[in-house]
Amino acid sequence: MPTVSVITPFLNAEAYLGDAIASVRSQTFQEWELLLIDDGSTDRSLAIAQAAAAQDNRVRLIDHAAQSNRGAAAARNAGIAAANGEFVAFLDADDLFDATKLTEDVALIRANPTAMMLYGPTRWWYPGEEQRDWVEDMSAQAGTLHRPPKLLKDVLLLQKGEVPCTCSVLIRRSAIAGGQGFDEGLALYEDQTLWVRLFLRHPVLVSNVARAVYRQHPASTSAIASNAGLYDRFEPHAARKKFLEWVAQHFSESGVRDPAIDRALRRCLASYPEHGNLLRVSDRAYGISDRLVEFVSHSMWSVVVRVKNGLRKFAHR
Repeated sequence: MPTVSVITPFLNAEAYLGDAIASVRSQTFQEWELLLIDDGSTDRSLAIAQAAAAQDNRVRLIDHAAQSNRGAAAARNAGIAAANGEFVAFLDADDLFDATKLTEDVALIRANPTAMMLYGPTRWWYPGEEQRDWVEDMSAQAGTLHRPPKLLKDVLLLQKGEVPCTCSVLIRRSAIAGGQGFDEGLALYEDQTLWVRLFLRHPVLVSNVARAVYRQHPASTSAIASNAGLYDRFEPHAARKKFLEWVAQHFSESGVRDPAIDRALRRCLASYPEHGNLLRVSDRAYGISDRLVEFVSHSMWSVVVRVKNGLRKFAHR
């Protein structure tokens, strides 16, 4: 039985799929299976996947409703249903794993047996323009096993940290068994619906070491959505509103009760006119308090950095 099931959906990704497959086959950790799910490709992607499966019996091509175009969430869910590994990882067809990703991730999550999910930063790669490359900073959350539902509030709702890319996570398959996968009703933010389910219920470990590469190119889903004005990483927009409404409904139906999540949801939804009346006076007070704490923490950290730099200069005299 494989230790890790790597799930890769693809749709007309002939320019990139071979590289993604090669990055899995070159892992220093060898106890994996790679599940390739065709989401309705009309280019050579399916032939590339078939050739990879013929060359390596750890690579499997998963039947996905006659390869119809049902979206990334449905394709990933088909992969989850077919997975045999103790852990599940995701790799989109245009992204890459570093060679030691699975070795290091498996060791880290096994060293923290109560963690049901591990994630870390990703390197944003601009092929041919590498001077633009950058790595997400997750130092504020890294090195900690976060009890639920803290990351749901801080990262997904209040956006106080980087949201994990799909290629950066490792999840115990037992945490997502029984259909607890990605919501197939969202075209954008569908990845975060699974993070919501996990952050709400399970301890999650965060690393600050980048072990995956998120390729930037104009044909990616996020680039197309951004260029069409449908998505923005920082500003309110319709797709995020729909996601927040999904979170509110899921939280309401989950049976979990947490006033901090209720408050965070009201604050987030208040950015949209139709939900503006949800905000309470107490929510504004909490918002001011949170910003004050962040300002004081940032100021104290700046002082610490200046003191350390001064001591280093003194030590080198």
